Amino acid sequence: MPGRVADDEDDDLLEDELPEEDQFGRMRYLDLCREMGISPASQILKYLESEAMHVVHYGLGLKGVKALAGALRINQNVTVLRLADNAIPDEGVAELMRTLLDNTSITLLDISGNRMGPVGSKALADLLVSRNTVLRTLALANMKLGDREGVLVGNCLENNTSLRSLDISSNDLGEKTAHTLGQVLMVNLGLTDLNLSWNKLRPRGVAHLSEGLKPNLTLQVLGLGWCGLQDIGATTFGVALKTNQGLVDVDLSGNQITLEGVRALSEGIATSVTLAGIRMDNNDLREEGGKELLQAVDRNKGLVVCSMENTNTSEQIRLAMEALLEPRRKLRDKLHAAQLHQAA
Repeated sequence: MPGRVADDEDDDLLEDELPEEDQFGRMRYLDLCREMGISPASQILKYLESEAMHVVHYGLGLKGVKALAGALRINQNVTVLRLADNAIPDEGVAELMRTLLDNTSITLLDISGNRMGPVGSKALADLLVSRNTVLRTLALANMKLGDREGVLVGNCLENNTSLRSLDISSNDLGEKTAHTLGQVLMVNLGLTDLNLSWNKLRPRGVAHLSEGLKPNLTLQVLGLGWCGLQDIGATTFGVALKTNQGLVDVDLSGNQITLEGVRALSEGIATSVTLAGIRMDNNDLREEGGKELLQAVDRNKGLVVCSMENTNTSEQIRLAMEALLEPRRKLRDKLHAAQLHQAA
């Protein structure tokens, strides 16, 4: 039904149940829903009193998110806001970002699967450069973002020290965004987790990103799966691994990497001082490529994960890899348990 946000069995959450003081923004939310002619979502009314709000696949749309934004201007209780796949348009994203400028409690925001254009991305940029922002985790996956939005958001991260995790996977980001992020990684001291998987970075984009990774000390988790690296990109990334002193977990799945690329990449894997996990699934490594990886992992005693599913390598190679890594994982878990025991 047009204008209706959701149909729930919990529609008994009425105004007469609300406290006189609207500390959670519930009364404000109901008032805005009435003004815009939409039905209140009982899920939102419930979650306004919780620290984490999970309202996904709910069809909020523009009016629904505007009503929620009004409530969040009052609410200082919610710290986690997940609104993925809610048919929120560009203007709705902008309204939400403007609200977060005044909200000092939300540290995690997931608006994946919605739409963000020029207005929303500008509002997000204003939020990311604000000294008041407390946002630590931001998910913008599957939003049809192009280089225009990618460059704008990337530039705002240069002096941002609060954001720790950024997921911009499954978009249309390319070389320009990668160039911007490469520059950012040279100076950013906050970002520890970056997911760029399922974008169109290709070899030239990865080359830009790799330059930024060489001096970077803080980024630990990097997703580059299905980004079109090919052997050229794998080679430049391998060179970056030799000097990088931060990366712990890297995903390079589905990147058309063959023996040529894995040879160069293996040199970086073997000499990395921080790397603990590498994912090479869905690359055509074949037997020789599998052997190259096995030798690299054997040399680097810090590695505990090396995934190589669907790589045209033999079962013998994969079993040998597991035989090498399993004792390391057991030792890691044992040491971790001992540390927890000491802390207790």
